[in-house]
Amino acid sequence: MPEKTEELDGANDPRSFWHTEVKRLREKRGWLQSRLGKEINVSEDYVSRLERGVRPPTQELSVRLDQVFDTDGHFVRLFELAKKSTGAIPDFFAWVAEMEKSAQRIEEYSPSLVPGLLQTADYAREVFKAVWPYHPPEKIQQLVDARLERAEILTAQGGPEVWIILEEALLHTRLPAGIMASQLEHIVELIEGRKIVLQLLPQDIGMHALKTGQLRIMTLEDGAQIAYTEGPHSGSVLDTAGEVAACRRSYDLVRATALPQADSLAWVKAALEEHKKHDQ
Repeated sequence: MPEKTEELDGANDPRSFWHTEVKRLREKRGWLQSRLGKEINVSEDYVSRLERGVRPPTQELSVRLDQVFDTDGHFVRLFELAKKSTGAIPDFFAWVAEMEKSAQRIEEYSPSLVPGLLQTADYAREVFKAVWPYHPPEKIQQLVDARLERAEILTAQGGPEVWIILEEALLHTRLPAGIMASQLEHIVELIEGRKIVLQLLPQDIGMHALKTGQLRIMTLEDGAQIAYTEGPHSGSVLDTAGEVAACRRSYDLVRATALPQADSLAWVKAALEEHKKHDQ
């Protein structure tokens, strides 16, 4: 797999520092990536991904690295610092959000919620209030602001290609007056502004390859692909060749079943009119 042309900046943030420290200490010992892989029981390619920042740090890996390099908790402390540096973004998603900034292509399937990149402030606020009902308003606003900041990649020059598949049923979600209508208007603007490609899965489609949950596939700037699945309070990054291939197959099967974008746009507009009538 080709290496990225630029090096990670270890001074940029604690997560980047974690990755650059792996490479620094490996080279200090004069080890090849294959040697470090054997020492921490992972493949040479895995080590390469760690050093390039294409694989996220974990608690378990941090412990192993401290043992191998005899660094007295150095990597564990960096890992804890990296977790605290994620701000309003949940730590399990922070690394994915970082990769999102330089992704060349983002493909996502969402069964029950408008994906975060497409959400309006009011829609995002309703989501966060439902998930964290005891958070004070100022904390909820921080979460909303972080989500809107992520969405800026949709309008940035040189931003990623974004392909979204949604279940038709989520278009009919009832929210306080005006919120769902505004959300659908925003989606229409993104489609017509050629910022995203969107396809809908009709409610009567029956069983399909992604029925079990949300999936995102990101193509990174070096051509590598990662997949990400998410539950209510956790997420999993899948980046081995087999895992990504399986996710790609499922996504492509669902995409082949979904409506073309022109038809999907018409359905979104029809749902928008329904919400406008309901809100009157």
